[in-house]
Amino acid sequence: MRVRRGVVAAGLISALLAAGCTGGKESTAAEEQIPQKNGIVQIQQPAVGSPSIDPRKELDAIGPAIPLYAGARYRDDLTRRDEVMIRNQFGTQAKVYTLATDDSFPQVYHYYTTYLAQFRAFPAQSPYPPGQQNWRTLEVQLNQAMQDSFIPGESLRPDSSQVVLQVAETEAEPKTVIRYIVTPPVGGAVATAAAGAPAAVAR
Repeated sequence: MRVRRGVVAAGLISALLAAGCTGGKESTAAEEQIPQKNGIVQIQQPAVGSPSIDPRKELDAIGPAIPLYAGARYRDDLTRRDEVMIRNQFGTQAKVYTLATDDSFPQVYHYYTTYLAQFRAFPAQSPYPPGQQNWRTLEVQLNQAMQDSFIPGESLRPDSSQVVLQVAETEAEPKTVIRYIVTPPVGGAVATAAAGAPAAVAR
């Protein structure tokens, strides 16, 4: 009697396990879905055909001599984050293109100050930023700074769209953020909140 009950119990357990493993039907690998681990949200890729922003193309339309750091990549997420702050400061028509690089702030600073040194309107700068600072930034009003170039035809028209370059050191990754803030021309005057400020400010 005990043997018979054991055989029946074993049969029932086997039947339940078989039905539970397959959900009562056969399945293929193609039908299985990979379970999400730890609740990590998958990043959705942008839809095919969605317009992508090319800062180089946008800046070339204003002036092809505007420098663009080769090690930086356009970051749409940082651009969207910066838009609110930039429009509050520079006006609702202001546009911002935010780039980021893992190169150090001194590397990026050296590139821009060395490049802009070819323009006589750019105040003389040390090619390296001060070392004894916890937070370092560079801000240049390019329409003012990029005048009277040693290379003919490289100057940026002062009555075109106004471009402010901001370079900032960060406390995390990426190490350096580069912003190009573009505002429309207003009667040939500098259309920024920093009108009348020095062409370059290094902190």
